Amino acid sequence: MALAVAEAHRVLANTGWLLDLHPNDEPAALEVWEAHFTMGDDGQASVAPEHLQAVQRHPLGELEGDPEILRDFAFTNDALAEALELGFEVVHSGVFDYYYSFDSVDELNAYLEDNWEQASANDALLERAVETLARAAPTAKLMIVQKVVITLLKKF
Repeated sequence: MALAVAEAHRVLANTGWLLDLHPNDEPAALEVWEAHFTMGDDGQASVAPEHLQAVQRHPLGELEGDPEILRDFAFTNDALAEALELGFEVVHSGVFDYYYSFDSVDELNAYLEDNWEQASANDALLERAVETLARAAPTAKLMIVQKVVITLLKKF
């Protein structure tokens, strides 16, 4: 990452911008989100957005993060700190939650196997997910909550 930041500094025009987004070095969390709705105007149950009353979040635990990949995310933070020495200034920096939504544990497993090399779900975590989804409303979703770091730098 340090080489990428140095290259960005080399190719950017003066007062150019560099935007970095990457997961932070904390493991992602697994949750069940259960939506609660009020009755529609006709007295029938409704899942229309205007009838959304609340979302109840049920934390299940953390995914097992690959230590090397999590360490790489920490190194990315270090490289961005070094960017200040190269002639960048931080315009904005923050952390936000990025969400991945699944309708079932099978869908989650398929996604983790095919796309997510940075983490996995152990059997105990998956069992909690199955049990929580079974007790939840039919509108419940299984969610991965990943903290993402955003940093906007300006070359000077």
